[in-house]
Amino acid sequence: MQAKVREHVVRISHMAPGESGVILEVGLDPGTDKRMNEEGVRRLQELGFVPGERITVVRRGFPSGDPLAVRVGTSLFALRRVEASAIKVARG
Repeated sequence: MQAKVREHVVRISHMAPGESGVILEVGLDPGTDKRMNEEGVRRLQELGFVPGERITVVRRGFPSGDPLAVRVGTSLFALRRVEASAIKVARG
């Protein structure tokens, strides 16, 4: 069962438009883009990217996929992939 749960955990930076899920964690770990720092994590949390919140990826920029338009609650934010790499989500 544990392995199945991990299959559905992704970073927002790896999600496609239309995908949604619930935020599990916002923080730095080895998989986070090296350009992200604690100040950036704190900013994301202040904006409402906190565990338990539902998110939906609305759109990705063209042609590079950066930035991502992400809906949290009723708010829409543009996140760089660097920022999105710090947010882990359970798809679904």
